[in-house]
Amino acid sequence: MTEVDYLKEAERLRTLLAEQAAKHDREATFPEEGKAAMSHSPLNTALLDGISWLTFGRLVSILSRGDASFGTAWLMHQGTAVALRALVDPAQAAFMEAELRRGAWFGNALGEPTSGNQFLTPLLHARRVEEGWRLTGAKRFVSGGEGAKYLFTSAICDGQPGFFLIDKDDSVRAEEIWDPMGMRATRSQLLHLQDTLLPDSRRLRLDPTQTNAIAVGLPWISLGIAEAAMGFAIGYAKERRLPPENKPLAELQWVQFSVADMSIRLEAARSLAMRSAIAADERAPDALFLQMQAKAVANEAAIAISTAALEIAGGSGYLRSRPIERYVRDAMSGPLMAWSSAVTRDILGKALLGLGPPQA
Repeated sequence: MTEVDYLKEAERLRTLLAEQAAKHDREATFPEEGKAAMSHSPLNTALLDGISWLTFGRLVSILSRGDASFGTAWLMHQGTAVALRALVDPAQAAFMEAELRRGAWFGNALGEPTSGNQFLTPLLHARRVEEGWRLTGAKRFVSGGEGAKYLFTSAICDGQPGFFLIDKDDSVRAEEIWDPMGMRATRSQLLHLQDTLLPDSRRLRLDPTQTNAIAVGLPWISLGIAEAAMGFAIGYAKERRLPPENKPLAELQWVQFSVADMSIRLEAARSLAMRSAIAADERAPDALFLQMQAKAVANEAAIAISTAALEIAGGSGYLRSRPIERYVRDAMSGPLMAWSSAVTRDILGKALLGLGPPQA
C-alpha cells in the first residue's frame, strides 16, 4: 500500500469511530467496533510493514480526530506491537508477529501507581522461578487493557529493569475504577497481577537508541483533537445565525480572529510534530528532544483551540449534544500523559542548560 492508501483507510476508520464516539464517552465503554475494524485493517501492521514515522503520526491524528480515546488506545497497542521484535527468542518474536497479524490486541502495562512518569523504570520486584519470573503488583492506566490478549509489562529482575510480553491470563484482574473527566473510552483500568508469570522466552532486549512509537505518536493525538475542534468551530460559525439580522456568526470579527488564531496554533503544532517525526525517520540525534517539544506544543494547542471553539459555540456547546465539550475534556488529558508538561519542561530545561540529556 502507498501512503495515500493508508491515509484513505484511516479516514474510513475515522468515520466509523466518530459515529459512536459520543456514546462510548458517555458510557465509558471501549470502541469495540473500532477495534474489530482495526484488527482487519492494514493500518494495524503498517509499522511492521515499513511505513514512515511521519505517516504513522498522521494516522494517529486522523484516528484521534474521530475518537481520541481510540487513537490513544491504538497508539499504546502499536507501541507494544512494535516492541515484539525485541523479544530475545526469535521463535517467540515470529509467533507474536503472527498473532498481531491475526488481529490480537496488545496492552501497554508499564505504568505503576507510584512510578509517576517513569514508565521505563519499574519499581515492582519480581521473584525468580524456574521458567522465568513471577510478579505480584498493580499496573495503571492500561488503555484498552481489558480486551488485550497480551500485555507489555516490566519489573525489577535481579536488580535491573526487565521487560516482557505476557499472556493476559486469569492471574491478571482489572479493577473497575475508570470514571475520568476525559478519554473515557480508553478504559484505562488498573490491572492487578497476582503471581503472574513473566517467561524468560518472552523477555525483550530493548534498544534505547530505537525510536519509541508512543513518543512519536503522542503529539498527534492532541493534533487530532485540535483538528476536530477547529472543524467544529468553523462549521458552527457558518451555520449559527444571529437575530435580528439573521446573519451568520461567522461574520463577527472576533469569531474570524478566533478561527485565525486556531489555524496559526494548529499549523505551528503540526509543523513541529512533522519535524520530530522526520527526525525519527532520519534517526537524527535530536529526535527525542523534538518529540518532547512537539508533545508540549501540541498539548497546549489542543487545549487552546478546543476552549476557543467552545467559546464560539456558547451555551449550546456546553451541552453533551455537541461534541465540543468532549474535545475540551479530552484535550486536558494531553499535558497529564507521560511525559507530563512539568516533567517535559524539567527534562528539556536540564538538557538545554547542560545538566543532562533528554531521557525516556
